[in-house]
Amino acid sequence: MLKNYDVVAVGSGNIDLIFRVPRLPGNDDKVVGEKIAESPGGTVANSACMMATLGLKVISLSSAGDDRYGESIINDFARHGVETKYIQINPGQSPNMAIIILDDSGEKSLIYAPGNHCEWDQETAFNAIGASKVMYTMPGDLEKYAIQAKYARSQGTKVAVDIEPHIATNKQQMADILNLADIAIFNRDGFIASSKCDPDWPVLHAMRRKYSLSALVVTCGAKGVMAVTEDEEAEHPGFRVPVVDTTGAGDIFNAAFIYSWIHHYPLRSAVEFSCAAAALNIMKLGARGQLGRPEEIERFISSANREV
Repeated sequence: MLKNYDVVAVGSGNIDLIFRVPRLPGNDDKVVGEKIAESPGGTVANSACMMATLGLKVISLSSAGDDRYGESIINDFARHGVETKYIQINPGQSPNMAIIILDDSGEKSLIYAPGNHCEWDQETAFNAIGASKVMYTMPGDLEKYAIQAKYARSQGTKVAVDIEPHIATNKQQMADILNLADIAIFNRDGFIASSKCDPDWPVLHAMRRKYSLSALVVTCGAKGVMAVTEDEEAEHPGFRVPVVDTTGAGDIFNAAFIYSWIHHYPLRSAVEFSCAAAALNIMKLGARGQLGRPEEIERFISSANREV
């Protein structure tokens, strides 16, 4: 099948409700805060918008309701240049919601409330996957992921996955995902939850070889990132910037890494570029607060390196 798109982003958007508080509440506690934003978000959706901003041709394979929330999600995809024709509109579908609580440091706590479950249309999904060079997803539904990833492989479409702690809680689930993946990006907690190991170089190299991955990446929050390919390993401590809101930092990193991989960046450059993209975004409010274009990210890197 002709590859008209660089990436199909498999996963629906959220509505993010963002509150600021002087401190995060504890058990049987109460704080007074303020609602500061209501905006579209969502892990895969944020990455889709970032990849499109970077210049990739991206389609969203997802669903949305026919209410104002669904309209907001679709309109924001379109505003960032994400193709929306494969989004399934379901009357009465309630959106995924995320309540994001920011303290004065800009670090977040998050409550995620999934919307009502909607069936997916296999023919539409296969058309979108077959027309794309890369399928990117957070595989929350392993049965659906397996069907889509196997089809992707049959069509020569590479599979990139984002794995957080709730996605794979044991080695078998991790194996089921990685056996069908080409690129795996974990956050540190997701890596430990699924592999039962701390991320270090021997473990990363062994895992990459075991599952024949093109790239294996572990993001470690403020401690930076580690990544391996067949021929390279690279790490980056992250950029020190004034933090306004860390929401979406991992999503933006993932998008920039996939962009770098598609454009054949050396691994060290890919990791640096991706960290820089995430750093730019956390200096603004919201998961899509400051989506940098390639030239903006490169200028940031040059400026940061001059200051070192």
